[in-house]
Amino acid sequence: MAIKIQTQTHVIPIEIGDVKLEFDMSDENIKRLFDSENEIMKKISEVDSNDFDAQKKAIKEIIDATLGDGSFDKLYNLSPSVFIVVEYFMQIAQGLKEEINKRLGNDNLSKAQKYLEAKEKINKQKSKQNSKK
Repeated sequence: MAIKIQTQTHVIPIEIGDVKLEFDMSDENIKRLFDSENEIMKKISEVDSNDFDAQKKAIKEIIDATLGDGSFDKLYNLSPSVFIVVEYFMQIAQGLKEEINKRLGNDNLSKAQKYLEAKEKINKQKSKQNSKK
């Protein structure tokens, strides 16, 4: 007798108007999501406040890294305002965090965050060791 376990989907669908995006729940992407809001503010503060194109590029990099290549352009085509796109992204990020929390449960979410933090520390240690060689 075989044990059958239904696989879980690792993708969370996102719809904004006619735009359809997907969030891949890989470990790295979940970590990126939880860091994304701070990362946006950090990147924006690093570029010249008068350099709109640099700000747009920084935001595009974060959104595309979190939601997949081309996601920023899809959102920008829907509403051609960086400020609105950032607002969309913040709403998406909040919704994704809630969905992840629901799927993993509060206890599992904190375990997942601890796991991701430990994994990041190990990766940094490996990088340091490799750079010393």
